[in-house]
Amino acid sequence: MDTVDPRVIEIALSRVGGTDFENFAQGFFAATLGADYLPMGGFHDGGADGALDDRLFEAAGTQKFMQASISAEPKAKIRKTLKRLREFGRDPKSLMYATSQKLPLIDQIQEELSDELDCRIVIRDGHYFQHQINGTPGALQAYKSYVAGAASYLDGVGAADTIPAIQGLPAKTLCVFLGQELDRRRGKSDLLEAVADSLILWSLEGTDPDKGVFLTLKEIEARVIEALPSAKTFFKGVLPNRVSELISKGDGGRKVNFHKKENGYCLPFETRKRIREENVEDEALKLQVSEIFRNRASENASLATDNSSLIEQCIAICHDVIHKSYHAQGLEIALFLEREEGSDSDLPSINDVLDQAISERGLAGKDAGLIAQVCLSILRGTYYNSTKEERRYLRKLSRTYVLLFMLKNEPRVVEYFRSMTSNFNLYVGADLIVRALSEHLLSKNDQMTKNALKLLKAAGSQLILTDKTLDEVWHHFRTTHLEFINNYQDVQNYMTFSLASQIDRILIRAFFYAKIERASRKKEPFGWANYLGQFLTVTEIARDTARGELREYLIHEFGFTFEDEKAMLSGIDPEQLYELAATIQKTRNKKGRDEASEEILCRNAALTVLRVYQRRKIEGERSGGNPYGFKTWWLTQQTRVQNATGPLIAKEGSRYMMRPEFVLHFLAALPSAKAVQTSYDRIFPTILGVKLGNRMDESAFKRIISKAREVYDDVDHSRAKVLLANASAQLQSDFLKRYEDSSFFSKV
Repeated sequence: MDTVDPRVIEIALSRVGGTDFENFAQGFFAATLGADYLPMGGFHDGGADGALDDRLFEAAGTQKFMQASISAEPKAKIRKTLKRLREFGRDPKSLMYATSQKLPLIDQIQEELSDELDCRIVIRDGHYFQHQINGTPGALQAYKSYVAGAASYLDGVGAADTIPAIQGLPAKTLCVFLGQELDRRRGKSDLLEAVADSLILWSLEGTDPDKGVFLTLKEIEARVIEALPSAKTFFKGVLPNRVSELISKGDGGRKVNFHKKENGYCLPFETRKRIREENVEDEALKLQVSEIFRNRASENASLATDNSSLIEQCIAICHDVIHKSYHAQGLEIALFLEREEGSDSDLPSINDVLDQAISERGLAGKDAGLIAQVCLSILRGTYYNSTKEERRYLRKLSRTYVLLFMLKNEPRVVEYFRSMTSNFNLYVGADLIVRALSEHLLSKNDQMTKNALKLLKAAGSQLILTDKTLDEVWHHFRTTHLEFINNYQDVQNYMTFSLASQIDRILIRAFFYAKIERASRKKEPFGWANYLGQFLTVTEIARDTARGELREYLIHEFGFTFEDEKAMLSGIDPEQLYELAATIQKTRNKKGRDEASEEILCRNAALTVLRVYQRRKIEGERSGGNPYGFKTWWLTQQTRVQNATGPLIAKEGSRYMMRPEFVLHFLAALPSAKAVQTSYDRIFPTILGVKLGNRMDESAFKRIISKAREVYDDVDHSRAKVLLANASAQLQSDFLKRYEDSSFFSKV
């Protein structure tokens, strides 16, 4: 005889609906007791069950009755049932009360009610059914017919509990986040690969080749990014390779199948089976913890056995408090759980979270006070005298929280970076402006540099176009135009994507990509003059009028503030400018370039560097004084300049150049706060969240806990604010950190 995992039975019973449970109970007792309990009618035949909340069943001619309920209120229901039966002329000799819930002190309740009501009372609860269903074929069939469907979701990887937002993220926690980003200069590929695999498997939930249900790569990507918006910065890049790995027969066999005819992906049977087993284990663990809560509540002197409903509310609220506590102070909770034996570490306060959880469930007055007292007693046991099941459960949640924290899928981390976008005065380099203009004909979503600049401006940052930067962009347009006329104009109709990809001039390359794409869609011809004409008049490109047109276009398009040379030079020591420009030119060592042009470029770079430091002094920017780092930066990829400015950086005590990849990954790629909040609520601590936590690399988890311990144990709040400001500035200007798609910012 086939059997069902008792853990799955427990899960299904905890979720089954009332009517399905009633039908199951009827079939179960018919199979196990041979008692043919038949549903009673309504008032017209004196059945009385029409006056009750739950259906009644009767074994004909025996005065034996059965009531099935998903409620955990046996005393009140049994009293009410017997009262109504007697009002309608029945003389019950026994009543079987069946419930899907787990009840404490059943023997005591049975004895008390049997004596009080002069009727034999027998109670069968979730514990009983969990261990009896596999006993007979009929009982098993009743389970499969009416209850098993409540656990069918275990074949996937998701279901959602919600955790409302808790505002505020302390400086210490942000220090830990920025610290681990700075420490992880070589990227996080191993962690991201494991996370990507979990997300791919989750996205394929519900696929079935027998039913013709498949997903394309784009559909997998869309589903994952909807669930985990912060994944957008890396998931698109790793998706094809990770799917290929999951398709290959590596350790553990193939995890994903590809069907060429349908051009779609699906989960093979073995993967679905493995996912189900993992889900059963995780869901059963949560139910075991609930049972521990229930036992503690039932043993609490404040609650009598009549208060089954309050006990169940206590269980639900304890789960609420645990989840909210992770949301509010996840690192502190994780630190507490990972403390060494003998440590005097105290559990972060849960009183405020408990009050919120009780309030959100609409409880007030005497019941609210009683529940608060009992929940505190339960949770003290959970944290200070926990069972092995509770420790496993809490540590899984710790890993889930830390993983979401690392991936920025944490509402308050997102809010921190979102606030940062309104903080800056950015002198935008010519290289970034040219790159943004090269994206002009791409789809809106693919205009990465352009969108990043516009986002910063819209958020309140000041984007600055200087006189000299404008000259550099204009010069780039003129030299690019001449190169096109001399080298590409006569062969443009023979250009292919492959050939175009080898062109080093980004504007020419972008032009050919657009031209070839338009031709493939049979759109009207597109010429070089049309392309450059979007920004200036090509026939006037060498004249100052074209420079003026380009300046006004950039100001209108990006919201630049224009700063002329006089403003740039204000307060700058001419001798320092001359010496720094000479040092930059010597360090760059650009042989073969026109010497006069090289001198101009190096002077422009030196002036921008000095202007950044001068403006910081004028506006009172201090190291450690702003939680978002310095306000004034040069946003550029001209990293060779840094090699010449080491002594100046040491003298000023801070860097001056912001890395464009930082803007892309931490500011421009931010999902909306609402999207992240929704994602966080859906993931943590559901099965998907626990699955992701299971994938959390142990060494990465330990590193973050170690970093957090250093900050929380050794740093007070005021010092944490200074460290946060310094870490922000360091991350913004770290050109050694490896990002997942750094190749996007190849030199212009």
